[in-house]
Order: sequence, then C-alpha cells, then structure tokens
Amino acid sequence: MRTRMLGRLLGGLLAAGLVMGTAGAGHAAPTASGTTAAAPARTSATAAKAAAYPKVYLNTVVNQWTHWTPDYYDSTHAGWLYAGSNYFYCLKEGVYYTDNGRRSRYWLLTDDDSGNRNVYVSEVYLDQWGWDNVYSLLDYC
Repeated sequence: MRTRMLGRLLGGLLAAGLVMGTAGAGHAAPTASGTTAAAPARTSATAAKAAAYPKVYLNTVVNQWTHWTPDYYDSTHAGWLYAGSNYFYCLKEGVYYTDNGRRSRYWLLTDDDSGNRNVYVSEVYLDQWGWDNVYSLLDYC
C-alpha cells in the first residue's frame, strides 16, 4: 500500500511535467438514428472535477465511443475519441469492459473529439505503456 501511494505521488509529479496543450474538437458523430446526440446537462461539480486534475497525455490504439457515465451501454454514448495521443484527467471505477485482450472496470475521464467534455472511455484501449503506467499517472476521480 505504501509503495503504491509513493508511486502515485511520483506519478503525479511526473504527470505535472507532462501536461501541456489542448486537444482539438472534431465533428459530432451521428447516433444510430442518424442524428447527433445531444449532451445531457452537466453539473458544475462535474466540470470542476475535471478542472481539479492536470491533463495527462496517453496514447489510445483505436477510435472509440465516449460515454457520459463509466460504462459501455449504448444509452450513455456521447461521442468519439480518436486513436492517438489524448489527454485524461483521472480514472473511475465502473462497469467491467473486455476488449483488446484486456478486462478492466476502470474508465478514464476526458474530453472527446466530438466536443463533449467530461466523458469516459475504457482503459483497455491504451497502448502497452499507458496500460502499464496509468495507475501511477492518474488519480482516482
């Protein structure tokens, strides 16, 4: 436990040196019905939560749906996060998700390429380095 806490502290200090820049917003992805999904009302508490954490850049290996809550359900689909370098604020425990040869119940809070803020993606699509280091780089939401 003490080693993990020390790793988090060091990871946080390292992450503070890695934060810079912003991600560009893309176009809203259509829903299954062909319309663009409207963002549900976001509370100021959610916005403040993301602002409390530094942006940590990690690489994702696939384009993936983003979700308003830490789960994979179609009903919570928000937009898209494209593969490549993306920033994340923190991680949160949610519904287990299995893909890419991995299984995890942790979801990463980010802003997506569709212009949605404070949305979640599963950590299973991080590249190997991100998968190995995410817990030392991101705090829990």
